[in-house]
Amino acid sequence: MTIILVLLTLAVFIVLGFVKNFGKKTERAKAAVAEVTPDSIVIERYYHPGHSWALVSSKGDVTVGVDDFTQKVVGGLSKIQLPVLGSTVRQGEVYATLERRGKILPQIAPVSGTIVDVNNKLAANPGIVNSSPLEKGWIVRIAPAQLRLELRNLLRGVIADRWQEVVNSQVVRWFSSPLHPVLQDGGQMIDNVSDLMNDVEWQRFVQEFFSIEATYRNNNVTN
Repeated sequence: MTIILVLLTLAVFIVLGFVKNFGKKTERAKAAVAEVTPDSIVIERYYHPGHSWALVSSKGDVTVGVDDFTQKVVGGLSKIQLPVLGSTVRQGEVYATLERRGKILPQIAPVSGTIVDVNNKLAANPGIVNSSPLEKGWIVRIAPAQLRLELRNLLRGVIADRWQEVVNSQVVRWFSSPLHPVLQDGGQMIDNVSDLMNDVEWQRFVQEFFSIEATYRNNNVTN
């Protein structure tokens, strides 16, 4: 009888230990899930130095588009090459291209992941990007692969505002000649800045302000 009681006692301790360890593992799993959910991520617009933006939704997907600087610089768009639905993109790589009168402006993906939605309205009416770059002119939605990590590489809030101011000042210095004014009355940048440059100057400008070759073509975009 004593042996049976000892065995039963050991069995109880083993079961209790298993339950305790299982509980700890469950809590760790929950913590890991919480780490990748957007609950603790600031839900606002983030900016990539290549002038694309990323808007994180409460569901965790990311809407991507171009900033106002981009649409003003390239000007009234004649064409947009959109990425393929379901294709994967990587932060810092080209995922789409904008075009005006033969001048190409590649667009940089602000986050990595899979493209789950494409704004196909832009194919027929690329001017939506000019009229509403931060809203109706969004380009894709991405299911991010490593959102929390990559958001650290982006700008937001006051820092993003200051960065935009610096970039605008740099553009003004770029066009130092009085023959090429780039500011309207009130200090706003004029539209269609790309028209002030020939092809060689445009490629230099894109390299300087967008950190990429103007002639780059991405195999993941469609005509």
